[in-house]
Amino acid sequence: MKKLLLLSTAILFIISVGFSQTGEIKGIVKNKKGEPLFGAQVYVEIGGVKIGSVTDPDGKYTIKPVNPGVYTVLTSVVGYKNVKLKEVEIFSNKITYANMDLEILIKELEEFAVVGYEEIIYEVPLISKDEPHVMILTAKAFEKSPQKFNPIEIVGTMPGVTVAANGKDVYVRGSRPQSTQFITDGIKSRTGEIGIPGLAIGSIKVYTGGVPAAYGDVTGGVIVVETKSYYDYAKQFRQ
Repeated sequence: MKKLLLLSTAILFIISVGFSQTGEIKGIVKNKKGEPLFGAQVYVEIGGVKIGSVTDPDGKYTIKPVNPGVYTVLTSVVGYKNVKLKEVEIFSNKITYANMDLEILIKELEEFAVVGYEEIIYEVPLISKDEPHVMILTAKAFEKSPQKFNPIEIVGTMPGVTVAANGKDVYVRGSRPQSTQFITDGIKSRTGEIGIPGLAIGSIKVYTGGVPAAYGDVTGGVIVVETKSYYDYAKQFRQ
């Protein structure tokens, strides 16, 4: 009985951790006049499987859970041009907002001609409405940075973050290095370092304030690292 209880507890823990590592997509679909579109289909493709939602009367939709990674969000509704919002990056325990404005189709002889999707590149907002004290570095930022092989130096370029001369200790808003936590894929670093190469990093979130309770009683900052997913690696090697 005791072994069964321990096994059940372990399974529940694994499930809870799995769910905590997913994110979600929310947004509003409108026409060019700013009017919400009801009944629009919004979805992403994950491994050949479509996961999506339909907009409500206010044009709002939610897609969850979605594993961290970079996706394309597709939107379609009768009477409007289909939209393909590319390079939408999803982070664990975070809502990514993806709003879309659809253009009406020209009506000819009582028929609508739909040809392909209008492609739009998604841009990550500089400030998150959910986490104003969080700064995010995406995989794109690493690829474009001359310090991509030394991720700690990239972190040091963020406002309120300073890297010591030894290239290891990190000061967040003047706090001691011991007050800064490093979390990689949900696991706390024992060495006080990121510990993985920059090319393996999918994103970095730096909490300079308002640290979630999940990370404990932190007096400094928290640096949360997420590695790239299998699909991101495959995409990288195909290019």
